[in-house]
Amino acid sequence: MAEILFITPLQELASMVEEVSLQEGAPAIDIRVARMEDGVRLALEAEQLGYHVLVSRGVTAWMIKESGVSLPVIDVLIGGLDILEAYLKAKNLGSPIGIVDVPEIIQEITSFEELVGESFIKYTLKDQKDDILNGVNVLKAANVQVVIGKIAMTNEAEKQGMQAVVIKSGREAVLRALAEARRVLAVRKLEKRRFEQLKAILDFTYDGVVALDGDGRISVFNPVAQKLTGWTADKAIGRLIIDVLPKSHCQNVLTTGKAEVGEIMEIGRSKVVANHIPIKVDDKVEGVVTTFQSVDRLQSLEHKVRRTLADRGHVAKHRFNDILGSSQAIKDAIKWAREYAQVDSTVLLQGRTGSGKELFAQGIHNASPRRCESFVAINCAALPESLLESELFGYVEGAFTGARKGGKAGVFEMAHGGTLFLDEVGEMAPSLQAQLLRVLEEGEIMRLGDNSILPVNVRLVAATHRDLKEMVEKASFREDLYYRLNVLSIVVPDLADRGQDVLVIARHFLDEFSRKMNRRAGGLSSAAEQILLEYPWPGNIRELRNAMERLVMLTGEREISEEDTARALSLDRKQTICIPKREERLRGEVELAEIRSIQKALKECKGNKSETARRLGISRTTLWRKMQEAGIDMLQ
Repeated sequence: MAEILFITPLQELASMVEEVSLQEGAPAIDIRVARMEDGVRLALEAEQLGYHVLVSRGVTAWMIKESGVSLPVIDVLIGGLDILEAYLKAKNLGSPIGIVDVPEIIQEITSFEELVGESFIKYTLKDQKDDILNGVNVLKAANVQVVIGKIAMTNEAEKQGMQAVVIKSGREAVLRALAEARRVLAVRKLEKRRFEQLKAILDFTYDGVVALDGDGRISVFNPVAQKLTGWTADKAIGRLIIDVLPKSHCQNVLTTGKAEVGEIMEIGRSKVVANHIPIKVDDKVEGVVTTFQSVDRLQSLEHKVRRTLADRGHVAKHRFNDILGSSQAIKDAIKWAREYAQVDSTVLLQGRTGSGKELFAQGIHNASPRRCESFVAINCAALPESLLESELFGYVEGAFTGARKGGKAGVFEMAHGGTLFLDEVGEMAPSLQAQLLRVLEEGEIMRLGDNSILPVNVRLVAATHRDLKEMVEKASFREDLYYRLNVLSIVVPDLADRGQDVLVIARHFLDEFSRKMNRRAGGLSSAAEQILLEYPWPGNIRELRNAMERLVMLTGEREISEEDTARALSLDRKQTICIPKREERLRGEVELAEIRSIQKALKECKGNKSETARRLGISRTTLWRKMQEAGIDMLQ
């Protein structure tokens, strides 16, 4: 189907249009023959049928325009040659000559009269069909002999007994009308495409958009605006903005013509950030466009931008299931960690170096509601005070010599919405302790060299191997910061206190390094296991890991022996030679008696350190320390 519909009152004109359109080779045009009311009826149906432009002629075109049809209507205008041709025919029939027509044609006749030097009796149509009869009656009363005009006028004139000549549309007039129709079609399509683009933008943008005309009435009201306000578009459009958004400043912008950006306002139960921009035409305010976004969404976007701009991704890799062992000590620690993960309170992890505090911190993050956000870790002991400050809080460009161009976000910004792990927090300088306390209390940071405040939402997990309470008593750690950090506390147990967990973790590391080194490590002998169980592990899991890596390299595929294990732990059997000399140098009878008691108990227990410690009434760790101090053979 064509997109242009030509409604012509004459079959003769229809034939000409068809011939012209075929010769032009332009897009197809549908042609229908219909006059006056029939033409109007057809025009009103045309939009539903998918037409975009209408073309017609004379009274029919005039009536279609007056009917309120929404499609553009192109009139086949009568040219000077068309009028001249009708005039010459009429002059041969009689005089005076009269015409009844629409205002545009009457204006053409007025110019034509000056050209030929002859006056016409003219009547300008004011209404539609009924006024044609009045016009013809006026001409008859004026003794007009010949009437020129459109078919409707000439038919009525002939009924009244007068001569009549139809003003026909020539080929040039039809060509001009078709060219104009195609131009209007192209413009209409362009406008429709732009309209659909704009509609898609308005419908699918995350911003609420409201547009006003010069009187302050709403002309655009997109879906987001509907959702935020509770008004539907059909009810809001056409209303004054003060009826729909009474707290908006749009009326001020209409009056002053000055934009208002970043206004915080309430719409229903939501807080939004609104921007009011005036629409100016020739320096005159013709309306206002208001856009607004939910504050919650802006905060979410800010968080996303912060994460995107961060230098690297920060992800917690480990979960509680990655913590090996079944001792009661580790099970209790994991149980409390799972409980604490569900709340946002600060957690203080206490334990010796290498005991696995960061594993617990990552597990807490991955079990918390913040699991999908960033996990950022920083070791406070690894950086000097000045560098640690910039890493914690970030800096702006030019804040100090060597500052990165564009500045840098600190770990608090990177962890916004997620979890920040401060390892070895007890090593932090007093000046930084004060700044950290302020951030925890206020939830705000300021980059170095900047004067603006940034709000941050961070869940803090801190860790230390030091006794912070003792440090507070010695005035080396702030008391107020200690109590701010020690909200929820977990003691991560030493490896030496975890019993059989030592063997479980040792086998795990043996398997791990066997795969990495492409070597097949043998199993642990019972004597090797005994050494691992009795060793005090001052370096905790980190020391155990290093020992297992050495064993994989030392043993290959054979079973790991007692000697292999001693060598991996740097224990020397030759130390037994030094025992007599060491005894002689001991001060006092008590020390010597203690050494002899240990030696006697070891002999009676056949070297079993656990049984020896039990018999002596001391811990296994204390026994190990005393044996080292006295030089007693560790493998005895």
